[in-house]
Amino acid sequence: MRALVAAFFVLLSAGCTHRRASPPTEMSGFLDDYTLLRDGGPNELWRVYRNPKVDWHAYRAVLLEPVTLWRSGRKSLDPVPQEDLLRLVTDFQGAVRTALGEGFPFVEQPGPGVMRLRLAITDARAADPVLDVLRASQGTGRPHPAGTGPLHAETRRFLESAVIEGEIRDAQTNALLAEGVDRRRRGAPPLETWAEVDRAFAFWADRACARLEARTGVP
Repeated sequence: MRALVAAFFVLLSAGCTHRRASPPTEMSGFLDDYTLLRDGGPNELWRVYRNPKVDWHAYRAVLLEPVTLWRSGRKSLDPVPQEDLLRLVTDFQGAVRTALGEGFPFVEQPGPGVMRLRLAITDARAADPVLDVLRASQGTGRPHPAGTGPLHAETRRFLESAVIEGEIRDAQTNALLAEGVDRRRRGAPPLETWAEVDRAFAFWADRACARLEARTGVP
């Protein structure tokens, strides 16, 4: 039986056309292949890859997966309030949906001309023995007690080291269209309030979505 199971997994892996490359130990492992990334240009993401063979004008709709937060095990971010982590992924997802919704319809199923967008806020390392993932859909739905006011001290520290990772794939074929990793500019003033965090999310989403619209030719 053990040999049969082993043979099954060998056949399964041989039949897969999409394989994950081992990520650098300092990255989370959210993206499949970090070796494709190159330094971004002015006003671009910190590290970026775009498939040169993509016909971007063929894409007109977006399948947006729930934004996630990757951390190194459940205890790695214990000092950060859980409700803060859930608010971060929820607010980020809201900013992206708002920015994308100005140019693209959202769909729930793969199909021709549909881009699948995955995004995550990460503070994890692939070398860590345990990774834990929070999803935006896990929010409580209740108003955050801080409102737009000051951030918790540990939440501020988390945001200083966290990065945004994302990828765009053809929703029908799973072909990689683009991917990137972004982080706060070195020397940037720390984020002090939730209002500042939401403005930062909106700025990031507007900038990224404007580039996507320019590439696809969306008016």
